[in-house]
Amino acid sequence: YRLEPETRKVTDARGVAVDLTGAEFDLLQVFLDRPGRLLSRDQLLDLTQGRERDPLERSVDVLVSRLRRKFSDTGDGPLFKTVRNGGYQLTARVETVESHA
Repeated sequence: YRLEPETRKVTDARGVAVDLTGAEFDLLQVFLDRPGRLLSRDQLLDLTQGRERDPLERSVDVLVSRLRRKFSDTGDGPLFKTVRNGGYQLTARVETVESHA
């Protein structure tokens, strides 16, 4: 996959666009900026929306579930790991490529 932050566009290996909502893109960007790091729901809400989580709020869980569905065909196993009572972690290798604008 390739993410272009300037245009907020994500494409797969064939160049086909992955349709993401604004909230999904923001959450994906947070994970990509912190590969391999365990992030709690509170951290994810703060980093994406600048607010703390209501104890009953499940918006982060819903967004992670939608990202898992949209990126499920990688063949390398799940990209997002759930750590019980801990949060979520991006398990994929992330490579930064300089743009030649």
